[in-house]
Amino acid sequence: MQLCLTRVWLATVIACCLAGTSRGQESKRYAGVLSLDVPAIGTDSSVVYDYPIVYVRAPRTKADGRAKWAEVGDPRSMEPGAPLVLLQPNGTEEVLVPVTEKESIADPAVSFDGQWVYYAKMHDALGHHGADIYKVHVPTRTTVQLTGQQFTPNTGVAEWSKSQLPPWGVYNLGPCPLPGGKLAFVSDRHAYKAANPGYAPNALALQLFVMNDDGSNVECIGHLNLGMALHPVVLKDGRIMFSSLESQGLRSHHLWGVWSIHPDGTRWGPLLSAFEIGNGTADSTHFQTQLSDGSIVAESYYNLNNFGFGTYLKFPLSVPDGYASFGPGYKPHERNAKVRHGRHSDGRPIHIQFPFSPHGMESLTPFVLKGDWPSQPSDPKDNNSPRLGKFTHPAAAPDNHLLTAYSAGSLNSFTRYKPGFDSGIYLIKSGVPIDEPAQMRLIKNDPNFHEQWPRALAPYKRIYGIDEPARLEPLANDGKQSPHLPAGSPFGLVGTSSLYKRESYPYGAVPPGKVTAEYAGEKDRTGYKGFDSSHNWTVQGSDAGLYSNDEIHAIRIVALEPTSDVKGRGRTYYNHAKERMRILGEVPVRKFAGGKQPLDPDGNPDTSFLLKLPADIAWTFQTLNRDGMVLNSAQTWHQVRAGEIRTDCGGCHAHSQQPTRFEDTAAARKDYSLFDLTQRSPLLTSKQFDETKKKWDTADESGLRHEAGVKNVEYHRDIKPIFARSCVACHTKESNEPAGNLVLDEDEIVKAKNPSGLGFDINLPASYARLAADAKGQWGHKPWHRHGWRGESASRYVTMMQSRRSLLIWKVYGKRLDGWQNEDMPYETTPGDVKSMTLRGELVDPTSQVLEIAHLAFLGSSMPPPEAVKAGKVQPLSDEDRRTLVRWIDLGCPIDLQFEGDPKKRTGWLVDDQRPTLTLTLDDSGKDKSPSRILIGMHDYGSGLDQASLQVKADFEIAGIAANENLAASFKLAGDGVWELPLGSSLANLKTARISIEIKDKQGNTSRLERTMALGS
Repeated sequence: MQLCLTRVWLATVIACCLAGTSRGQESKRYAGVLSLDVPAIGTDSSVVYDYPIVYVRAPRTKADGRAKWAEVGDPRSMEPGAPLVLLQPNGTEEVLVPVTEKESIADPAVSFDGQWVYYAKMHDALGHHGADIYKVHVPTRTTVQLTGQQFTPNTGVAEWSKSQLPPWGVYNLGPCPLPGGKLAFVSDRHAYKAANPGYAPNALALQLFVMNDDGSNVECIGHLNLGMALHPVVLKDGRIMFSSLESQGLRSHHLWGVWSIHPDGTRWGPLLSAFEIGNGTADSTHFQTQLSDGSIVAESYYNLNNFGFGTYLKFPLSVPDGYASFGPGYKPHERNAKVRHGRHSDGRPIHIQFPFSPHGMESLTPFVLKGDWPSQPSDPKDNNSPRLGKFTHPAAAPDNHLLTAYSAGSLNSFTRYKPGFDSGIYLIKSGVPIDEPAQMRLIKNDPNFHEQWPRALAPYKRIYGIDEPARLEPLANDGKQSPHLPAGSPFGLVGTSSLYKRESYPYGAVPPGKVTAEYAGEKDRTGYKGFDSSHNWTVQGSDAGLYSNDEIHAIRIVALEPTSDVKGRGRTYYNHAKERMRILGEVPVRKFAGGKQPLDPDGNPDTSFLLKLPADIAWTFQTLNRDGMVLNSAQTWHQVRAGEIRTDCGGCHAHSQQPTRFEDTAAARKDYSLFDLTQRSPLLTSKQFDETKKKWDTADESGLRHEAGVKNVEYHRDIKPIFARSCVACHTKESNEPAGNLVLDEDEIVKAKNPSGLGFDINLPASYARLAADAKGQWGHKPWHRHGWRGESASRYVTMMQSRRSLLIWKVYGKRLDGWQNEDMPYETTPGDVKSMTLRGELVDPTSQVLEIAHLAFLGSSMPPPEAVKAGKVQPLSDEDRRTLVRWIDLGCPIDLQFEGDPKKRTGWLVDDQRPTLTLTLDDSGKDKSPSRILIGMHDYGSGLDQASLQVKADFEIAGIAANENLAASFKLAGDGVWELPLGSSLANLKTARISIEIKDKQGNTSRLERTMALGS
């Protein structure tokens, strides 16, 4: 008997695509013709417009107005020949900063006193030859250059000595004045390849930096910006708001969110998370400002095809007491606001809801259709009526008004509806949503130019009512925060209160009375409990299958290493995340007292933890079960600064809940044994190899061992030997019928399709490609689905970054591990034979609907087969062999593409491409509060410090050593990673002092630090 499944899958997909547009619709219609006749600002007596505006004036040379605009798809390019212009309220204007025919001005920002304008100048706006930051004093026209193409790449992988500047130049962009005479900006001076930048595979990561207003004391504060950061904006409370490319792991390259960070690089966190997807596109959130009333306005747009134009979202920066800052992951939840963006032809509103939507979010421009579409017609019944247009470059103005660049027309590169693309400067009144363009006020629109980047040339107080934003004191690193962090430490502490309190479930929600997000759909029509329709791992959610909280055993800290651009060459390694991932440690979180687990404040077993790790590196979390398999992963870059303690997460991705206080958990107790990941790496193991003599799980079957240095796993070095010992005898190319139709001993280089990101071709060894890069089913058993192996599959055998969902791991452990049962969905009983599709013991007709919901099953026995082991044909797999395979998959199946080459010339997976952590602290704990000693914190988790390379110089005499002589030999080890030099009276009578430090690791990567300090009288 054969079963024919109904078209439930198709119905489900259609319902999901229309979510927010047909379900729960409001009765209000928006059926009328919308006006594009925008009144001039002078006709509105309610608007006080008495301040100048600075803006960028780009030439509009094409008849249809199309031009190059800088946006997330390519922030380094714009229309050339665009000067900075000063526009007076009476309409007169003059060029404030002229440019040559190839140059252009971008990113203007006004000083707090309204006297200076900071800006970036692109030296060749279309030719990619760098950009630098300047400031101009408006009353005198005095111009000061603040950056000068300083280039600071890692030197251990890329040899730059013969070429001190890359051919593309260094990009310094997005200047943002900060209180206290500081300036934030972004720069790619480190020459790190951006992780998964999408359509710009060779783009470099722009990272957050801070410097003094005169260009001195440059410091990277965005070590976590390995995707990209753009356009910092200072908030009234002193934090820096910026756009962040959140493409870590398997996440989409479109996902730009809005984050905040303190000016010293501490206390970072999301304001509007990068979880947006709808109408078939994943839009980016970029270009943001803060209104006078404190509200945030951020633009949402689709990259490349829409010239950086989109719609505006608005939300309050703070929430009422008792409310969480975000809604749940389940998009249709009532706490995720319905945001209107456009209308249907009959006037019904089109809505979208975002996972983890900020509290109180609304659309400021609800007539604009989001996504990669042309803007809508002004008359919904006439497709040829003038198009409503889109917005970009928002900026706060006095009286809670918003300045913006706006153009009518389709604003999409694939369409040419009228009117043509012609950007001008407009004002949205009072920060109130507008229902048509005519509700704005026109300030300037010359058809010969694209006016962009409008900024009110007014004092900060005129806009915000205060002289400048709050000054946030930088982290002192004075040793007073924790006994685990002595003064000058190069380390930080990280912990959380609960791993039960989590919202990692794809599009899940937390039921009343619980703390863990679950499947929130009304009905599970396919058996996948939302995993098939939620963009799990690529947008929101990172659960590796179904599991209960009882399976949570440990937390893994993974260092995310930057990838230096080796003079324009591509990556010489591969993994599914496209970045090097090293295990700093695996930390058990279960605790036992008197045979019982203590409870956390929520009444669940206490899974809090606290650990020490290097500062100023990027890293992430992975939650593990007892076998070391990933249960969920935090797919974002994290960091701590030197001396920083971050224990305020309140859970694990628990965005929509009130946090659980870390101070009330076991990890906050004085008797808690902190895990130190800076000296050696703790790793999960079996009880047989336990080194701690502690109980880590209820059955007391697991253990913990340690290795010196970070744990690194790579295909050639670690995986192939396992296959050779235990698998190749049966899975060999020498056989006409290799076991499972899988060959594991073929090293011929083949062209494979990258299964992650955009699917570019990549050359890989054949056996590796079969396992880790065969999503389309080019080799072995053919997939039943027309698009290949589904979901996050790298192949039939491996699910990217998820060992417990990988057939390879099921076979070596001899059981299915992902939380489902074979009979939950249709499956092939004979691999590769679609006619063997079965459900609950019955053959089913392999219709397209059946094939859409079919899944892999665990069939047969464990591998290697016990009979082959008994016969001596292969060696058995050890527990460590299995754990090595697990770690390899969970780290994205790393392979070094230069493994056979000269070790001294390698730039692949196995090299150390992370510069040392380097910190400088002037200890002022003496009686008179004047600096008494210099403290240098240094650490390198990879190849280790090259202590002989240390260079320390000062522009003043210390302990009889002349100025600008190397002081390194005078420093003494003072503690864990800290070296000290007493100052005595060296600083007496000095008004300023400059200290420079340089240290290399054994790979040759160099960290440099130079500080000029004002000492007073």
